[in-house]
Amino acid sequence: MDFSQRLSLLKNVLGVSNAALAKALSVDPSLVSRWKNGTRTPSRNSQHIDQIASFFAQHAKKDYQKLAICEVIGIPAQNLEKESLKNIIKSWLDSVSMPDTNLIDGFLNKVGMFKTSPVHIQSDIASQSETEPTSGQKIECEIFYGVEGKQRGVMKFLSFALRNSQPSELLLYSDEAIDWFAYDKAYLSRLGGTLITLAMKGWKIKMVHTVTRDITEMLAAIDFWLPLYMTGSVTPYYNPKYREHYFRRTLFVIPKIAAFTCTTLEKFEQQTVNFLITEKQIVELLTQEYERFLSTCRPLMEIPQIGSDELFSLLEDFEEQPSNGFTISYAPSITTMPGELLEKILSRHQVEMKEKIMAHWRKKSSLFERSLRKCKMTHVLVLPSVESLTAGQAEVPIELPEAGVELFYTPQEYVEHLESVISFLKKYDNYNLYLAPRTVSEGVFVAVKDQVGVVVFKKDPPVRMFAINHPDMTNAFYCYAEEFINKLPLHGKQREQVIRAIENLIDSIRGNTK
Repeated sequence: MDFSQRLSLLKNVLGVSNAALAKALSVDPSLVSRWKNGTRTPSRNSQHIDQIASFFAQHAKKDYQKLAICEVIGIPAQNLEKESLKNIIKSWLDSVSMPDTNLIDGFLNKVGMFKTSPVHIQSDIASQSETEPTSGQKIECEIFYGVEGKQRGVMKFLSFALRNSQPSELLLYSDEAIDWFAYDKAYLSRLGGTLITLAMKGWKIKMVHTVTRDITEMLAAIDFWLPLYMTGSVTPYYNPKYREHYFRRTLFVIPKIAAFTCTTLEKFEQQTVNFLITEKQIVELLTQEYERFLSTCRPLMEIPQIGSDELFSLLEDFEEQPSNGFTISYAPSITTMPGELLEKILSRHQVEMKEKIMAHWRKKSSLFERSLRKCKMTHVLVLPSVESLTAGQAEVPIELPEAGVELFYTPQEYVEHLESVISFLKKYDNYNLYLAPRTVSEGVFVAVKDQVGVVVFKKDPPVRMFAINHPDMTNAFYCYAEEFINKLPLHGKQREQVIRAIENLIDSIRGNTK
């Protein structure tokens, strides 16, 4: 039973409306409606669960109501005091799988701090990867036994790709327990390095992740393979129809060259029989099997090349979807920047894609203003110090990582953008700007739209964009943004005080640049 079903049961027992619960929690009734229909779930770290439990414990005033709640929860019927009933309800709701926003914070920090160039890993690993492991028993294919055999078999499978003169495609899927490689650090380094080497040689990798409703599993998989994702050569997928099984399957394929496959019981890896197949007809049949499976999957995330048409299209599509959203960044959004100012900045930096970026800005800013007519958009911004703009101590970057080069404001350019931001605040009630002492992670900005998706940009080399539309991931990031904003000081969220703070900064910049 998921959170939405448990909430519905509690509401039905006490005859509580969405509006009544929303009012008690000081949230919009539409949020309660989304909790009830399962399109949103409170995060594990939010105060909502405690507030919901308190609300229902407070409203269960009659003995029959308390007994009914006990029956719904599945505990012996008893007449409980309010505090005891609250704790039982809270524990029952907490037992549901819900997004842990601490994992989002960890993921964003790891993305922001990622500095290792895949080229360095390639030089360390390539010589090891070229060495062909010892062959297994040959019976129309090669057979490898147990965990050690699986390790040797996978490396030999990858060696076929390493020796291939032309880069091709690597198809990977496994729902086996990851113990066979994750806890052997030497082997893990070799496996990861080999895959990165292949990516740097031009191989494209399709990887189907095993994910259930548990967002923790999804984030762990993304975190684990982050260095490989940073190469930009991986397309990760997930299967929405996946269910837990007693039997686990691994299927790795290099079309027209080789396949590695096995089926196991999860707890009996030592008895595994692993098959490395090079017979062309069987490889072709297994390739077809993988492709049929892939057709039932969806992209877990998209990682387009910086500056590509795909990247600009994804950003524009994201902007076009009408929904409430948050952006947490180190600089004002280009959607609030005047076009003539952006054109001047691009010319000053001699950006090669100037015309492409200007066309992108025109479409994106138009869509942004159109969405403000019916949807709320909140930008969270970290204001720089006056000294960082006027004394040359630090340069303030412009939020335009899709350009593929770092761009910076002059003091006057920053003032012009801030003046435009103030105009947006005065023109659109649905536009909010909050001031924060820090962003989510140095070098990263996040944009999330409710029930639409997430965009994560890493602005420092290697520059990467992650576009995510998995509903559970979107929900987790949205909860993370809400919690981040809830922790901001009140004066940083009040419109008039925010405008005053920006105007004071503008006056200080002008006073220091005369």
